[in-house]
Amino acid sequence: MENLARIGRSNMKGFSEAERKVLSILHVGMPWRFLKNYAESILQEKMSVEIGIGAEELDGVPRKVFIETADFLKSRGIRYSIHGPFWDLCPGSVDPLIRNVSFVRLHQLMDVCEVMQPCQVVCHTGFDPRHHREHVSEFIDRSLPLWESIARRAEHIGCSVALENVWEEGPEIHLKIIKMIDSPYFGFCLDVGHRNCFAKAPLMEWLDSLIPYLKEIHLHDNDGSEDAHFPPGTGTVDFPGLFRKLSNSGVYPILTLEAHREEHFYESVRNLVNLILPDFIENHRKVLAK
Repeated sequence: MENLARIGRSNMKGFSEAERKVLSILHVGMPWRFLKNYAESILQEKMSVEIGIGAEELDGVPRKVFIETADFLKSRGIRYSIHGPFWDLCPGSVDPLIRNVSFVRLHQLMDVCEVMQPCQVVCHTGFDPRHHREHVSEFIDRSLPLWESIARRAEHIGCSVALENVWEEGPEIHLKIIKMIDSPYFGFCLDVGHRNCFAKAPLMEWLDSLIPYLKEIHLHDNDGSEDAHFPPGTGTVDFPGLFRKLSNSGVYPILTLEAHREEHFYESVRNLVNLILPDFIENHRKVLAK
């Protein structure tokens, strides 16, 4: 998750009023290790951030530092969410040791959430159709004890958990897990770029199935061939249809921009001015202000 790794301090200038309105409803993907370098830019534009925390941070960052970082951001009015570790984790693995590692890592993540109090945390299911396609029910059954324990902790902390799609080909797996967990603190994160290049079910099928549980959307684009993380509007993701659907449904999830290059960040913000309906932007700003 190498999102927005090289925004220079002096470059965070020159946004138009319309671009600043768009930026005001976005979270920007930001790995933990880059927060200190770009704190000045984050404060300058009051950017909300989605902080990427992986195994290295879970093992190496003292709890005191997580607390200090949270206090710093909160004191300056910066809204933040967290993206948890996902590499090699598989809560539904057939191997109990892999499930145990996944359990430990994701509960370490919830330990961080307990002290940082983010508005939301994103996790992955670990499903890979190359391995699990013929055993979906068993995969879900094996993963449920972990997600149930995570949901209970989320309820205690008051921090929602959103399960993101990656290689899932349709919405059924997320829908089954979310319904079986049955918690207002446990929902769905739609990654529209992943859906565009990995899934078979159309975007509107995902939305029709999961919009009641939609807590977050990851914004990036591609041409359907690979997970390129291009700026919205430069690939084949139906962003106008996406935002029409959200506006008509009155749903205002966290919107996280996942740009992998500095120039793509600026292009993304510019493009979203024309891709997001003005009424949706204003209504989203009102929701955030509550």
